[in-house]
Amino acid sequence: MLNSKEIAMRPEPCVRRDVHGSVMVIRIVNPARKNALDINAYTLLSEFLTQAEQNAEIKSIVITGHDEYFCSGHDVEDFINNPIQDETHPVFKFMLRMSQCKKPVIAAVEGFAVGIGVTLLLHCDLVYAGRSSFFKMPFTSLGLCPEFAATFIIPNFSTHCIATELLVLGRTWKANRFCEKGFINEVCEDGEAFNTAMKSAEELALLPTEAVIRTKQLIKNNFSHNSEKSMREELAQLIELFGSGSFNKKPK
Repeated sequence: MLNSKEIAMRPEPCVRRDVHGSVMVIRIVNPARKNALDINAYTLLSEFLTQAEQNAEIKSIVITGHDEYFCSGHDVEDFINNPIQDETHPVFKFMLRMSQCKKPVIAAVEGFAVGIGVTLLLHCDLVYAGRSSFFKMPFTSLGLCPEFAATFIIPNFSTHCIATELLVLGRTWKANRFCEKGFINEVCEDGEAFNTAMKSAEELALLPTEAVIRTKQLIKNNFSHNSEKSMREELAQLIELFGSGSFNKKPK
């Protein structure tokens, strides 16, 4: 785990955090790579979530992107240079940290969300998106399988057909359709997703903290067990596919 001094020494971190009253805002800022995530980003994301949980003054967390992007997924070059070989990889540690976070996590999406930029949304408690935003999970076109329990969450909370369209065909969905299927809470005017997320975060911060935490835990009890099981199964398949030479860094 990084300490605050080590984080502060990092030049231009691709994930930054600010505190606004009782709300921690975690922002993905990597415009040169369209807000792609690498091992340093996953490590920082995990660290900031831990900081938020350990700080009694923080009541809720907002995750957002930068400029016209939310997140373009896992950085392909980083994936090649730092392949996932087991559960010690920073991406898997982040998945567990995110899925087990006790405090409310709210996402504000503008522009596009791709790959893990979509699957992490499935673990947020509230999600708001700009009207022009869109969502895509191109795992199979990369010769890989989905992650972050997407293969459990999507078919169980929609249908097998929807899961096939999103996870096998890798179709691009606009915000309105993603909202209609219940994967996000509200479609906002472009540029307003963050403000809407902050309003909900501040509303949550006014509620009794322990009641919020316990209610979230009750909501996610069965979900969390199956979600973690799915993440481990997906990881095993992902490692096997990558090792088999199936991975295609230029998707079809």
